[in-house]
Amino acid sequence: MIVVEPIGGLCNYLRVVFSYYQKAIKDNEELVVVWKKTESCPGFFLDYFENVKNTQFIKERKNIKKVDYKGFSICPGLIPNYVNIIPNKKILQKIKNNVKLLEDNYDAIHVRRTDHVKLAKDFNSFTPDEEFIDFVNNSKSKYLYIATDNRKTQNNFLKRYKNKIKVVKLIDDSQKNLRKTSLEDAIIDLYMCIYSINFKGSGFSSFSDTIKLIRKQERPKLDL
Repeated sequence: MIVVEPIGGLCNYLRVVFSYYQKAIKDNEELVVVWKKTESCPGFFLDYFENVKNTQFIKERKNIKKVDYKGFSICPGLIPNYVNIIPNKKILQKIKNNVKLLEDNYDAIHVRRTDHVKLAKDFNSFTPDEEFIDFVNNSKSKYLYIATDNRKTQNNFLKRYKNKIKVVKLIDDSQKNLRKTSLEDAIIDLYMCIYSINFKGSGFSSFSDTIKLIRKQERPKLDL
């Protein structure tokens, strides 16, 4: 049995789980995931995704005395494989509906802002609005999907590309919490970006990195 306890946001959790899942398969072991609900990841895996073979998701450590890994990094030497992560029927249907509204003819951008800006700049990896604007202006797709964590950024792109943005859920910026969107919204954003024709993400973002990696791997086909 391999026990992991991921920390951080959704995609930090996912990369821990699905890299150690590779190790569990390799070692013929069961993977146990201590998936705690936090402000950064405010939901339990099985409320949003289908169960994963040979994996047990638990909300608290309970009687488990030893955790093999606690953190937000991948298992050394093993790239996460997301073939086995499938949104549940309810969320998958919402993704399908959005893709259908966009006529399966859209590009997507992930514009990470709020607390991320200073950190990305410190690591010389910040992606400014101008780069996203250039990407959209050079797009040949009919529509645009924008995933962001900032209402001001959302408004700026809505104003600039109002004829291209057909699907959007406005962010409630009246909340005091750092996270302004639900975990379900984040998962829908994730998969809308995954299924887009072309994608541009934010530097130094685990969310964008996860999208890029899944786009290269097998993903569930959308029956539109």
